[in-house]
Amino acid sequence: DPRRAQHDWLMRFLRRNADSEYGRRNGYEHIKSIREFQDRVPLVNYDDLQPWVNQIVPGHQGVLTSERVLFFEKNSGSLTGEEYIPYTASLKREFQRAVGAWMYDLFRHRPRLLDGPHYWSISPIARERETTLGGLPVGIEDDAEYLSRIERYVLSAIMAVPSSVARVDTIEECRRETMRHLVSRPDLRLISVWHPSFLSLLLEELPAGKSPAECWPNLSLISCWRDVSAAGAADELTAQFPGVELQGKGLLATEGVITIPQCDTLAPVSAITSHFLEFIDRSGNVLLIDELAVGQQYEVAITTGNGFARYRLGDVVQVVYGDDDHPCCLKFIGRTATSDLCGEKLSEAFVGSILRKVTQRSQRKYGLPQKTFMMLAPEQGTPPHYVLLVDCNLGGAFVDVIATDVETQLRGNVHYDYCRRLGQLGPVEGVVVPDGLNRYLQACQTQGQRAGDVKSTFLRCDLGWPEKMTGKRHQEVAHVN
Repeated sequence: DPRRAQHDWLMRFLRRNADSEYGRRNGYEHIKSIREFQDRVPLVNYDDLQPWVNQIVPGHQGVLTSERVLFFEKNSGSLTGEEYIPYTASLKREFQRAVGAWMYDLFRHRPRLLDGPHYWSISPIARERETTLGGLPVGIEDDAEYLSRIERYVLSAIMAVPSSVARVDTIEECRRETMRHLVSRPDLRLISVWHPSFLSLLLEELPAGKSPAECWPNLSLISCWRDVSAAGAADELTAQFPGVELQGKGLLATEGVITIPQCDTLAPVSAITSHFLEFIDRSGNVLLIDELAVGQQYEVAITTGNGFARYRLGDVVQVVYGDDDHPCCLKFIGRTATSDLCGEKLSEAFVGSILRKVTQRSQRKYGLPQKTFMMLAPEQGTPPHYVLLVDCNLGGAFVDVIATDVETQLRGNVHYDYCRRLGQLGPVEGVVVPDGLNRYLQACQTQGQRAGDVKSTFLRCDLGWPEKMTGKRHQEVAHVN
């Protein structure tokens, strides 16, 4: 009964937080139904909540929740720069509930995974410890804090790589140390990483002449993202690990969990006992989990234990056919991010469809490698324009050809074409970025995102990505190319 589960969750949330400043502003104590909640409390994004978060940063409590804020996690927003996400004990338990459901299902259906050690990716701590003016820490030292005590106890006994590896000085040293531990465990059974490219880069540290199958003959499952722009890298892992099951991750953000993977389902299932979930269709109608239609796409809004009520994540999911045990499977298909320098209104879904087509065409015509990082981002200039960041060893002239192809396809968007004809926008400019995906992931982490929260994307809406990924000003990068 998904509706009852969601109703009960929401009523508990409202009772707990009725005395918070945000709860009093929106009349939580008077709300008795889901419909009243939707009528009283507005849909919001981070810009709407930022003034409330800004009160918590200096140490004020009781703002968004009656519960105490324990620490912040940092996110990089498309439009707002750095975003500080408050964490409470309730929010941590909501993450733990989702992770616990996934792990229970995994080990129940794949019990042989417990017969040997696991590798759960450990990201180097690439940022200095930070504390807010109010003395609240920013970031947690160990991702294991998102697990319950029982889960930490079980996993600590079978970890192939110690958590101390995260404290080495550089990312490169972290990879070498990780591989040193992994090759000493031929009985390895499971690998869990976030982006599949993380594992592909790690495999570059394999001993010369050794293949993954030779190093880990008993490996039976890899857990990683495999949707949208991670699909190509996931396919490469499938080729590198023949016969090993590849399980897609659910949709997990810094702010909360939307779906969790389950064995033998067509897509991850909705995390209805962790948060209150709402879904916005293309007409702006807001639906609940039991009102969704198979095949349709929806933007996700969540209400979570940190007080983010009716928060629009910007993630878009598509409903995949479920069964009686899993009535609502949701596949992540992209974000609602829209870039709008001059009124062109480019969406990630539109840009993603173009970049996929251009990549396939370039593979057939020019032999472009199957795994090629490609991302579009706005850039100020005279006039402003978009840069196409491409990881390609075929040279700047070739990237210019790809950029011209992308420009032609973008002009199929009436708003973009109008801005180009008016001269408000210049043409797409190609920029070569060697090791592009790895540099993108590092740039996101430098901005404060945890490695596990970085989603690869076809479109960024913020400025300065050539410099963020190369360390050089855009003009210098363009001159070199």
